[in-house]
Amino acid sequence: MNGRKRHPGEEKAEAEKKKKLKVTQHQGHPHGLYNQGATCYLNSVLQVLFMTTEIHGRLDAESQTTDRELRKVFEQLEEAPCETKNFTRSFEIENVYQQRDAAECLELILHRVSPKVSEVFQGQLTHTTTCSEGHSINEETNSFWTLPLSLKDAHDAPYTYSVESGFKMIFQTKSFSEDNLVYCNGCQKKTGATSGCEMEKHPQILTLLVKRFDLDPVTMSHVKSNRCVDVPRALQSKNKEYKLYGMVNHVGSLRGGHYTATILSKEDDTWYEFNDVHVNKVQKQPFAKTSSYNSSTAYLLVYRGEITQVQKESIERQGKMGKDGIQEEEDAKQDTVSNFNEDREDDLSQQRPGNLTTAEEREQSVIPVEDDATNDERCPSPRSSTNIKIGISIGFGFALIVIISVIVTYLHKP
Repeated sequence: MNGRKRHPGEEKAEAEKKKKLKVTQHQGHPHGLYNQGATCYLNSVLQVLFMTTEIHGRLDAESQTTDRELRKVFEQLEEAPCETKNFTRSFEIENVYQQRDAAECLELILHRVSPKVSEVFQGQLTHTTTCSEGHSINEETNSFWTLPLSLKDAHDAPYTYSVESGFKMIFQTKSFSEDNLVYCNGCQKKTGATSGCEMEKHPQILTLLVKRFDLDPVTMSHVKSNRCVDVPRALQSKNKEYKLYGMVNHVGSLRGGHYTATILSKEDDTWYEFNDVHVNKVQKQPFAKTSSYNSSTAYLLVYRGEITQVQKESIERQGKMGKDGIQEEEDAKQDTVSNFNEDREDDLSQQRPGNLTTAEEREQSVIPVEDDATNDERCPSPRSSTNIKIGISIGFGFALIVIISVIVTYLHKP
């Protein structure tokens, strides 16, 4: 990323360069996106979305949402390298020389496109906690678009991090015992328990976030990890298999880095490196001889789920549903989109290499919270239950003070 503004002479030279690129672009070769200054994060995400053909037919050209602008970019990419000025303008990105985070950019786009587009990336995780006697202590289902993998919590820190192992750790069962007991309403006491997580709904496109940006507890500042990660070509989740087709990479430092994308083209089954307007075949094709790929720059990993015959029939049935029925269902899903644990917003905020829009501001500007029946039907979290108990205790204490005051006043009457 380069924060330096270009002079008029440089812009003219760049325009001539663009014309030359359009002429020399080989037919069938993927096209690039021009960098407006520091928009490599956006270019990398747009290239991954362009190669996600599952969403092309879902984009509504007549919609007032991001669908229309996204579709325009896709149509231009089919023909030649293109600009993203209209897209950044519609996203109200005023400073194109400001560094931003690719993971937040992806989620922001998914917030703004129509639900039938974003649902391709949406999955659901169910977290359950059960006591040793079999009583359910807590059960909560949340939707997600990206799943974070922590490099900091791995025990084999000096060595290569296994993405496959990190993915499996999300679904590992955790036990509570001895000094770490939990309270069970069914048992009316603290007891041993187990908690676990299951993929309630598998997304068609699974996106993993390698948490390279984190807070150093010693210096209390954000640092970047260049740790090498072992990226598997395929991931298995229950009876669902996923195949990697896209990677967003971050090279450089926390404040002076650059984003690129490595994507598998369906046209010729070849991996390409997308570096803004420059697109080239990867010299040493990943997974050519092995089932995994080592990288110290991989940041977002995008997997495509293998579609079974049953799923194909289900998709066809959904296509025949009434438009109103689909919209009601998608609105309900959109209202429940949240992070797969309470630290999810922190996960994304810690990935910001520069000054970024905060997650809280993004939520307020994109999706207003509505207190409707859908929200009331959710299982209350332990934190919300605690707030209710505190409120009741405060109310009871206030009433007790009033009663005592009345009694004291009565006793002091002549």
